Amino acid sequence: MKKSWRLWGVLGLVILLGIGGGVVWGQAKQRQHAAAVRVAKQKAAKQRAKAAKQRKNRPLTAAQKRRRAADRVDGVGKILRTKKGSTRQPFVLANDSVKLYDSLKHVGNRYHVSVDGDEEEISPPIKVVVAKYYYTQKGTYCSIQNLQYEAVSKPFDQYRNRIWNHLSADDDYGYIALKDLKPTTYYRRQSAITKTPYYLTSFDVKEGTNLNMNLGETTYHAWSHVPGTVFRTFSHNTDTLLNRQLYATKQLIRTDDRKYLYMQTATGKAVGWLPATGQLIRGYYRDVGKRLLKPTADEKMTLIQQEPQKRTENNAYVSQSRIYQVYRHKKLQRLLILTAMNTPIKVDYQKQQPVSVTLYQRNYRVLKRWQAKPKEHTYQKDNEYGLAVELTLNPQSTTKILHFMESEYDSEGVYTEGTLYWDQASHFKSGIFEDEQ
Repeated sequence: MKKSWRLWGVLGLVILLGIGGGVVWGQAKQRQHAAAVRVAKQKAAKQRAKAAKQRKNRPLTAAQKRRRAADRVDGVGKILRTKKGSTRQPFVLANDSVKLYDSLKHVGNRYHVSVDGDEEEISPPIKVVVAKYYYTQKGTYCSIQNLQYEAVSKPFDQYRNRIWNHLSADDDYGYIALKDLKPTTYYRRQSAITKTPYYLTSFDVKEGTNLNMNLGETTYHAWSHVPGTVFRTFSHNTDTLLNRQLYATKQLIRTDDRKYLYMQTATGKAVGWLPATGQLIRGYYRDVGKRLLKPTADEKMTLIQQEPQKRTENNAYVSQSRIYQVYRHKKLQRLLILTAMNTPIKVDYQKQQPVSVTLYQRNYRVLKRWQAKPKEHTYQKDNEYGLAVELTLNPQSTTKILHFMESEYDSEGVYTEGTLYWDQASHFKSGIFEDEQ
């Protein structure tokens, strides 16, 4: 019995010694690893310091020497005083090679040019205004802001008398010498005219480029002020102005001889300034159905129209497609599609069968005419970008009369389409192609 207890005691002692030895060994390994890490960090720090010293002592390249020398001698010196600019005095760049610098301290330093004068946003004939003048020991310098536009949605009335006076420097442009700016004028003359009737025949759902919009080189927007005549103008799409009577009450001629007309609706509601181009036709608007289908006294004309649209990211325009139909003794005689893009397409019928298809331009002049086929056929007119107008007639169908589609491009961009059935059911759709969303 005593031997057994002694055996168990010896065994327990051995176990305790083993555990204690393992702990001591583990702690030793940890200390060894920590020491190795510390040595490695010290070695890396010494290597970085050595490399930095070598870089510091390395001779400068010729380009670095020129740049450092320029940094010491360039600049405008002391700024004596400043003055706020004015939105009422426009300027143009003196030429295409003037320089703008990212800081007054770097004026004259070719390494700190922020914008060359050939940038389209401020290149002549774009006008700019001075946000702030800096009178310095080396001359007068300016921070500038270019003329701007903002596209807005209805209601438009709140913008027609609004002029933006708040000026802030545009950091993208930097600083320019006043001698590199030439004062100019906003417009040549503005005058009231006798109330003159007009109507609009076309529009464009795409925004113009920044350059074109600032110059007003777009025929498809109405403006709160003529672009290029005030610091900031507001524009909106003209698709809501189609197929209605408008009146011009004022005209403005810009310094580049572009003419703009101030338009209002028949009830006197302001529309804004529109460029006097081919999209405006002088005269009284006449309903396109009556104009092109010419229904007689013994004929009845009906109208099917697309539901009102809301302007969204996936529907860039809100004009609606229409389908006019002329019947005599309940038999279809003529049919006119007016797409949401305002393109008229006429189909003539005899004995309920189509005999001719006429595609019109938006100013109602004939663009193309086809003799209708006795079987299902698609009549198509392309433009330079691809698909323009496509009409499919179904003479042998007892359900579907036609399907039409119009788009700006063959596989992308905006489009409108519609289907008409013999029971007068219809389906319209317009918006942006799926791969553009």
